[in-house]
Amino acid sequence: MFKWLITFFIVIIASLGGFLYYSFKIEPYQVEVVEYVSIKDKEAEDEIKVVQFSDVHIKEDFTHENLEEAVNKINDQKPDFVVFTGDLYDNYSIYNDDENIIATLNKIVSKLGKIAIWGNRDYGGGAAQHYAQIMQKAGFVLLSNQSQSFSLENNKKVLFTGLDDALLGAPDLESSKIDESVDYSILLSHEPDFINQYDTSDYNIILAGHSHGGQVHIPFIPSVNQTGLSHYSHSKKYSKGFYDLHKEGDKKIYVNSGIGTTHISARFGVVPEITLFRILI
Repeated sequence: MFKWLITFFIVIIASLGGFLYYSFKIEPYQVEVVEYVSIKDKEAEDEIKVVQFSDVHIKEDFTHENLEEAVNKINDQKPDFVVFTGDLYDNYSIYNDDENIIATLNKIVSKLGKIAIWGNRDYGGGAAQHYAQIMQKAGFVLLSNQSQSFSLENNKKVLFTGLDDALLGAPDLESSKIDESVDYSILLSHEPDFINQYDTSDYNIILAGHSHGGQVHIPFIPSVNQTGLSHYSHSKKYSKGFYDLHKEGDKKIYVNSGIGTTHISARFGVVPEITLFRILI
């Protein structure tokens, strides 16, 4: 009996050790590409590729070298547009490396444009004084309650609207709109739940981040994931993946699980992601 108990505890300790090692050392660095198709026109012959990445949270254990691996995967998709939905650094006052981050983000190759918005971490920790300059030097158009349209080779137009951060900024969708005829419209918001305050019926898709998908998801123990999500304001209703917004079957808002980590440098069951949207237009 005593030997059985010793064996049992050894197995438990080994399993816990394996779980912790995987959660802190392996999964946070396994960025995967998730792909979706969005059909605007069933008879369309043209396709654009929009790649979204979010919540990088650069810090001492996730540096420009880790970001570069994600950049390589972004470039592998040969995107027409790349969008970043906020939170570049984890805490700028504790760790920053602007020169290397700008150089790495500059390596992102996008055929038609690179667009970014503000996240709450892009304001906090003194980041607000640097974020805009970082993104602009990296070749991104930074939208804050603004819209910008891009013309495609088939003479159709795609519109991107970027909201300011909901927690530390002053988002205003009404002032973001422009009176222009477009063929496909994309709304960017760092915090997903905040979008319910607006009439977004004019947009074909909404892309958000912020939640990290809770970072830890243990099967059959939902309370763990719910505890993780409790740390992220405005991401309780929409926390990971596609959701219906205005009506059933209208999968209109997508919440990216992010690349980095915050609070704890671990992920389990919520693999870091880059999202590729293939849009027929």
